[in-house]
Amino acid sequence: MRAVVRRNFSRAFFAAALSFCLHLPSQTFGQKDLTQSGRTKIYTPEEELAGFKLPPGFVIELVASERDSIVNPVDLTFDDTGRLWTQTARMYPLDPVADIAWDDLLRLMDDPEAQKIHPNFKRIRDLYEGKTKGTDKIIVIYDMYGKAPVKTKIWADGLTLPMSILPYKNGAYVAQGSELFFLNDRDKDGIADERIRYLTGFGFTDTHTMAHTLLRGPGDWIHFSHGALNKGEVTSLKSGVKAKMDFSKIARFSLDGKKLEIVSAGLNNIWGFQLRGNGEWYGSEANDLGYVVVPLDPGSAFPGIGNEHLRPYQPFMPELNTFRVGGTGISGTAFADDASGTFPAEFRNVAFLANPITSTINAVRIEHHEDGTVTTTHLPDLLTSQDDWFRPVNMEFGPDGCLYIADWYNKIVSHNELPTTHPDRDKSHGRIWRIRHISQQPRVIPNLYEVPTAELPQHLTSPSIWEKRAAWHQIADRPTEETKSLIPKLVTLALDASQDAVTRIHALWSLESLKSDDTALISSLLKSPDADIRREAVRSLASFSPKPERVAADLKDLMEDKNPAVRAQVLRTLTEINVADQQVIDLLVKACKPELGGKIQMGGSYERLQERFLARRALEQYQQELQTYVNSPAASEVPAVNLLWAVQTLAAGQRDVAFLKVWPKANISVLDQSTFVDIAGMLKNKEVEQAVKPVIENPANAKRYVQFAVDNESRVHSPELAGLLAMPAKSLLKSHVQADKDLALDAIGKFRISGMQQEVAAQITDDASDHTMRLILRALENDLKKNQAVFAQLVKDEKQTFDIRAASLNSLSKADPAAGKAAFQKWAPKLDVAQKKELTSALSSSPQGAALAMEMHDKKLLPLAAFDISAAERMIEANTTDARRRALLKEIKNRDELNKNAFTGKLNKYMAIAAKNSGSPEAGKVLFQTCLACHQAGGQGPGIAPALDGSANRENEALLTAILDPDAAVESGYAVYRVTRKDGTSAEGYLVNKDDQGTTLAFMGGAKLFIDAKTIKNQGFLGRRSFMVKGLIDSYSDKQVADLLSYIKTLK
Repeated sequence: MRAVVRRNFSRAFFAAALSFCLHLPSQTFGQKDLTQSGRTKIYTPEEELAGFKLPPGFVIELVASERDSIVNPVDLTFDDTGRLWTQTARMYPLDPVADIAWDDLLRLMDDPEAQKIHPNFKRIRDLYEGKTKGTDKIIVIYDMYGKAPVKTKIWADGLTLPMSILPYKNGAYVAQGSELFFLNDRDKDGIADERIRYLTGFGFTDTHTMAHTLLRGPGDWIHFSHGALNKGEVTSLKSGVKAKMDFSKIARFSLDGKKLEIVSAGLNNIWGFQLRGNGEWYGSEANDLGYVVVPLDPGSAFPGIGNEHLRPYQPFMPELNTFRVGGTGISGTAFADDASGTFPAEFRNVAFLANPITSTINAVRIEHHEDGTVTTTHLPDLLTSQDDWFRPVNMEFGPDGCLYIADWYNKIVSHNELPTTHPDRDKSHGRIWRIRHISQQPRVIPNLYEVPTAELPQHLTSPSIWEKRAAWHQIADRPTEETKSLIPKLVTLALDASQDAVTRIHALWSLESLKSDDTALISSLLKSPDADIRREAVRSLASFSPKPERVAADLKDLMEDKNPAVRAQVLRTLTEINVADQQVIDLLVKACKPELGGKIQMGGSYERLQERFLARRALEQYQQELQTYVNSPAASEVPAVNLLWAVQTLAAGQRDVAFLKVWPKANISVLDQSTFVDIAGMLKNKEVEQAVKPVIENPANAKRYVQFAVDNESRVHSPELAGLLAMPAKSLLKSHVQADKDLALDAIGKFRISGMQQEVAAQITDDASDHTMRLILRALENDLKKNQAVFAQLVKDEKQTFDIRAASLNSLSKADPAAGKAAFQKWAPKLDVAQKKELTSALSSSPQGAALAMEMHDKKLLPLAAFDISAAERMIEANTTDARRRALLKEIKNRDELNKNAFTGKLNKYMAIAAKNSGSPEAGKVLFQTCLACHQAGGQGPGIAPALDGSANRENEALLTAILDPDAAVESGYAVYRVTRKDGTSAEGYLVNKDDQGTTLAFMGGAKLFIDAKTIKNQGFLGRRSFMVKGLIDSYSDKQVADLLSYIKTLK
């Protein structure tokens, strides 16, 4: 039967679109500052359309809207017939936090067993599992390419936030909350009638970071994204295999659901996720943190909430861009990858970014070069809107070469800027738009489901990426007895140098799906002058279960390929074949080359670090073969420095023996960072310690090694290393450079390096900065009793700042409570309430200080106003039996509850100030520097709190709520995290990392603290409490508030 075809773009559409285009201004439109109207009127699709602006030559039209049952659409995906699939998300958001106390939520996040029996979690889980019917639907849109209006059909109903849909054969894979399942249309009547569960156990405490963006990849894999604010142990119901899915990850599962793997780690929430035509993966980070769009190579890692690596020794990809496109909710990403019939050639390698915060479609050119370098260029926006309810949340290029946009159309889109139950959250509208260029010609859209099998290879040559993918899918999915006859044609196509690389790659993917292992073909493709073809040929090898000797022979020369993407794929393939002989081990050890040093950047140093990681990770699964190799003559033929890295994968005893054997041959006089970290982990072995001691204690490299230790504290902290750092630290304290001295002080405090009391105390001078003084105090706390006199003197020293005197009083109280009490009583009468509050916060972090604060409150020297909830809780942690402290906490909560009543009045006051827009941005910029102690904007600031780029587009109510009451809408990843030690002391900050070694917290200004796991009594997020300082603008004049808000409105 001949394929059913449709011809797109009616003459009526051409005329209307051209008319709309000609009425646009001639310049390219940039991002417009959207007004904070606070309007409640809902525009019709026609009214919204009138406010769109595009560059000359581009046109836009409405595809479907709420009139066609489109409500809160999220996903867009085209099936192999050209139909568009989407869904409703009326039930969004569905966080358990809306139904249970925040304290309970945070505790339950890490307790899956408790989640199973908690009534609110169970209620929502029952919705996701389908035990209870939801109100969301999957909708199929068809007849989009002719003159008649589009048609829609409800394909599935009774769902609950089906975040992503991937059509497959007679049904579709669906990612929905805790579940990933397959909906099947068994009787082929166009309505799903069977649910088959594949994966379960995804976290769902945060709705907008649940599993999403299902994408089919080569090798019978389906890839997806998982956001940063959920945790879960995901289990395959087909095989029992499990994977820990915490924080942001890219993962994949096999089409049959039996295999499940983590692919890459990091960033915060990747909603823009694409497989390019050449086989490269790309993604965009929602929060625009220097990674607005990135190559998402399998095995890569990026910083983000949790800061997880796939292995502790893995590097993060460095930032790729210093510009910011604006906003903190970048969603879909799309590339015009069709060879022709799509956007003009100047848009090749341009990532279009759906930006629902700024109501724009941004454009960034990204080019990944042969040498590994990446260049990014921020281009003018493709689309801007005068309607600030335009909320583009996803995009895809369709079969017709047009860009399709899912428009959430809503007054509110950001998840936590306002309460999840806010009445302005619209749940009855949604639009889908498409953009095309007037140079595009009508295109025949074939129904690949109905194309005869023999004709499928011809469709792989289409200029349309969609058509190539649909043909590949059909070759892979039809019965083997039908498709095996295609193998000769596919081999010919893959070998045809006259075809473009994308066509040949899709032919290879088709052969891979058929498990057609043509050794002559693979050998030829491995020698291709095109790096993408070489890389994909290397990748495909793992699908054919080859013998290791063949793989080693095939890939030997490619280990030195000039393209780092090819080299990285060689190492991934050597991992994925799951079997190794001595030739494979030899290749992996040769890939363990030493670091290149210098700043980590793309096109050299990063790729070397990543290849070392990939090689070592592969060797972890071949330990027996590696042990054999280390004891063989072949080991003497590779550089000793390579072996030092490789043997770290062996069991501790074997590792140490191998290290001591190789170390003398390496003749290393200066350690690189990764070797330093590895050595630090072996120092309990006295032979290792003695072997490396001369190198580490060499004063010429003192700064280098102390910096390595400080930068990697969580991985290297040990008494043995502290002993080796004593001489380098003492050497740095003699430096004439203050930064060197500060580095030494930092190390002395963090590693508790002993015997340096006099040298540390000597650093106290009249011109020492607060930063230096804090480091000195921490270092002196290594021996509280010996340094009691120093603390006492600093408390009395009026030349010191209040912060330093307060910290000194806390140290003195820990050394001698009586002395601390006496010092406090002398000083307290001179302090105002704000200072007493800061002092109480400092004292409450230790048992001795907490006791002093309680006593001084009893004596009326510390009023109730000097205590906040966190301070009172820390005091109770230090002494759980003291009834006075519990009574104090109750008083504070009652006071704070009364203060909440004043919030509305305060909000209205500042809303009126904001509405006047009378402030000075220049003056506001000075005030804004306080925000940069935690946040990041325009590339400045430590970035430990959410980026503030795009704040110009936030409504005044949401912005002021965040400032006045930061607890109201805090996301779980940015809540205050408290660690209580076994000695009763505590610390609170932003959680940077938590692992088996310990916990790292960050504080205002970017300072970090590592707390060894062995010293921790308990830890956790604080209930509904933001890391952000409260009362930030309480002391500001109306003019200062106006100035600050005026500057914030400039942050695009």
